[in-house]
Amino acid sequence: MDEKCKNCKINKYGYTDGQHSIFICFKCGRYDGISGGDNDFIDKINEEPMALLMMIEQKILTPISGV
Repeated sequence: MDEKCKNCKINKYGYTDGQHSIFICFKCGRYDGISGGDNDFIDKINEEPMALLMMIEQKILTPISGV
């Protein structure tokens, strides 16, 4: 996964819950990631991107070390 945002050219921040990995640019809001084959997760995030921030706040998604 690319560590820099293609739009802003700054580092993205990685988060995971063990199955899903998400990389977020907090400057422009773009994100990408790996769903581990969980289409429900993809649908939820695409329908409501703010759910990512709620999952980070609730510590469902935690920072990936080394990103």
